[in-house]
Amino acid sequence: MINTVVFDFDDTLFDHRHSSREGLRSVWKRYSCFHDMTLEELEVEHTKLLEKIHFSQVLFGKMSIKESRAERFKFLFLDHGIEVDYHTAENAAEIYRMAYQKHRRISEGAEEILKLFKKNYKLAIVTNNLISEQEEKLDFLGLTKYIDLMVTSEEARVPKPDPQIFNLLLTKLNAKPVETVMIGDSWEHDIMGAHNAGMKCIWLNHHKIPCPDPSVAIEIRTLKNPEYIKSLFSSGSFNK
Repeated sequence: MINTVVFDFDDTLFDHRHSSREGLRSVWKRYSCFHDMTLEELEVEHTKLLEKIHFSQVLFGKMSIKESRAERFKFLFLDHGIEVDYHTAENAAEIYRMAYQKHRRISEGAEEILKLFKKNYKLAIVTNNLISEQEEKLDFLGLTKYIDLMVTSEEARVPKPDPQIFNLLLTKLNAKPVETVMIGDSWEHDIMGAHNAGMKCIWLNHHKIPCPDPSVAIEIRTLKNPEYIKSLFSSGSFNK
């Protein structure tokens, strides 16, 4: 019987991509050097740099969040053949950050699913970010009241998909992996990490790409039907 549900945060409960795209739109408008590419192309470049710097520097305490923002915009400029000083990179990062903050929003269906699940399950978040960043974001979105526990990679000292971060969460919740469901959008970080920790998995496939392994996770495309998602817990779907 399922008694615990664990969610990823960014791009599962929180619409990070929307905020990031609006941040990049502001940067694109401000700096003409980026006009040789579409916003979607800029987004791809930015995401690669964000993940590279975040996973290698920020999560291990080698660089602050603020420094990492300036660093990735410095490299974005370099990718376009322009070498900028730290002040210019910092200004671009601040333009991005202000628009990002302004456009923060809950993912569609997220509050509804939390409200429904709170009646029957312990609810938790496991996320690859810093404690202060995610707690502030959770509070801003008004979702703190639904969450029993949040474990970050900063606290665990390892990022997803390392099973250690999932095991820490299970220990703190006194939950058994076979009685726990992970819901997340990243196949690599959320689904494979939770699967290797022995948890049941539901993959939130925003981009409608082929499922790498249907035996590992049940696939959904949206959180907007919480009753259906809840029905999966007792339908025998995890045993197929």
